[in-house]
Amino acid sequence: MSAYTNKIEAGSAFPELVVHGRDGGEHDISKPTDGADWHMVLDERMGISAPKPSGEPLFYRKEILPAQANNDRDEEVLDRIVRVDGKAATIGELDRRFIGRTVREHQLDIHFSSALDTHEGEPVLVIDGWVEYPYSQTNFAAWQAGATFDAPSLDASVDGENWTPVYEKFGYPAGMPRRMALPLSSLPEGTKSLRLRSNLQVYYDRVSVVFVEPLEDYRKITLPLAEAKLGKNGFAKRTTLAQFRPHYDYAEAQPFWDTRYTSGLYTRLGHVEELVAAPDDAVAIIGPGEEVEFEFTASEPLTEGWNRVFVLETNGWAKDMDLFTRDGETVEPMPTTGRPVDARDALHARYNTRYMSGH
Repeated sequence: MSAYTNKIEAGSAFPELVVHGRDGGEHDISKPTDGADWHMVLDERMGISAPKPSGEPLFYRKEILPAQANNDRDEEVLDRIVRVDGKAATIGELDRRFIGRTVREHQLDIHFSSALDTHEGEPVLVIDGWVEYPYSQTNFAAWQAGATFDAPSLDASVDGENWTPVYEKFGYPAGMPRRMALPLSSLPEGTKSLRLRSNLQVYYDRVSVVFVEPLEDYRKITLPLAEAKLGKNGFAKRTTLAQFRPHYDYAEAQPFWDTRYTSGLYTRLGHVEELVAAPDDAVAIIGPGEEVEFEFTASEPLTEGWNRVFVLETNGWAKDMDLFTRDGETVEPMPTTGRPVDARDALHARYNTRYMSGH
């Protein structure tokens, strides 16, 4: 667990903003768009093509939201992308043959009131959203049918009519609702409009551009791991909300679910600090309805005039049991990053002693 702290100006405030849509309606913006306070976003997304996400923190004081937004069906969708509320921009017709795909490419065009290069700082596209993932068998079936899953690409325009490709299939906010960022270092001069195009079932809940500036007066503090315990907690109640948005209610855990263990050795229940303390390829292996609960040593109280952002940094992997997932029926073989395996194997022999298979 890392904590980023930075100094802020006491007493600063953000102005209220109302955006007027093309239909004449007013759209209240509830989050800050400009001011003296510093904010942070991670250079993070499901990276498919360049530029690769670095995971580094990006600091900014200024954020702008679109003045207008419409899709490829010429529907005004501005009200759908100016706040995080689970009501994303509408996408095209779903391909009923393949989970996670639309029949044809859908687009989201966002237009700003001024050119992005007229603002101080480096522009970064920030998106809150989620995606509906296909399964391995879905990908195989699509391949047989000659259908592709095309990750979002980004185009730019100066006049809102003529478009220049900038990043092809750069990526998306992966899985559960989350925030992603994409540095816009290759925009044409005078860019005022951006276009997102894809045939993935990806939902954009909020879209903005922030302007990243150097921030020297910040500290990154790594909080020491105090305890890590593996246990059985059951299955959080799953609900699929509008636009396929997944929701899990941890307070309503159920003891059983339609799932089973892949065959192999799992980590014994109890303390697992040695397995999760460092990125050394030694891993705590959990199965269906299980969890690892982490506790960290509390950080020092904040100095007056500073704020703090907590970031959970993890290294790991997951495997499903899809028919077309390689070795999906077994825990082994274990992936490796190429590090020496002796220390890893010794830890696994000590902790991963619980054989499970089936229900």
